[in-house]
Amino acid sequence: MYMRDQVQSADAFEQFVLLAVAELETADETPAHSYHVTQTMKAHLADIERQPFGGVERQEVIATLGRLADEGLLANEQTESPTGKGRPGYELVGDADDVLEALSEAEEFEPYVETIRSS
Repeated sequence: MYMRDQVQSADAFEQFVLLAVAELETADETPAHSYHVTQTMKAHLADIERQPFGGVERQEVIATLGRLADEGLLANEQTESPTGKGRPGYELVGDADDVLEALSEAEEFEPYVETIRSS
């Protein structure tokens, strides 16, 4: 229940980031790097009823991933890039279904939640 309250009280951009991470998690693609989260979000901009924020910029995604990790909604795991550099990868602390359930009632995200559930 605590996580549900945290997810619902997050701002719209943070919720969108959480949905993208939930989608990547349901596809077994976590821990996810900021690039993949950004690309996933951009691919689903049309699935959002109204965009309560501007576009999706990678720097903003990086900052939001870090903030959500600090708040305990995401786990940050160091992973290695193909070139051997350490990069942070993120995954949900809780279950993807919990995030989807928490945001299924948010009108602007309902189509995206349904897209994730049906895949």
